[in-house]
Amino acid sequence: MLVYVDDIIVASSGQEAIDALLRDLKEDFAIKDLGELIYFLGIQVHRKGGELLLTQEKYASNILKRVNMQLCNLVKTPLCTTEKLSVTSGTRLGVDDSTRYRSIVGALQYLTLTQPNLSFSVNKVCQFLHSPTTIHWEAVKRILRYVQGTISLALKIN
Repeated sequence: MLVYVDDIIVASSGQEAIDALLRDLKEDFAIKDLGELIYFLGIQVHRKGGELLLTQEKYASNILKRVNMQLCNLVKTPLCTTEKLSVTSGTRLGVDDSTRYRSIVGALQYLTLTQPNLSFSVNKVCQFLHSPTTIHWEAVKRILRYVQGTISLALKIN
């Protein structure tokens, strides 16, 4: 069971367990069963046979729109292997750009729920949240170009 504020996802290998839990919850709470899970907290759920496919395609698309990169050139890797990010590299971003950097990096962190392939590179740029520079922002933009090319990837749950 996953609970978020007033939304609950109930999953079980047996329908009887779900029915029993919902019956018990209805005794103490006013609940509404919305049926099959389709969309929850920015995660789209698709059923394919006995599998669940979780994607954040719409969420990722919204991130790209926020930075006007929905038509950007694609890259094959989220980070350049030869570039070493450091605290001292680049020019420090201004207050507004630093806020934007933190916002986009936070959004990318949430995207790693269904795209664990982003985890290393997103965690790398997270190391500079306290004092981001132009070089760090370029690294974030590269991650976004990679996201554009992998936007339809899904996490498969059997």
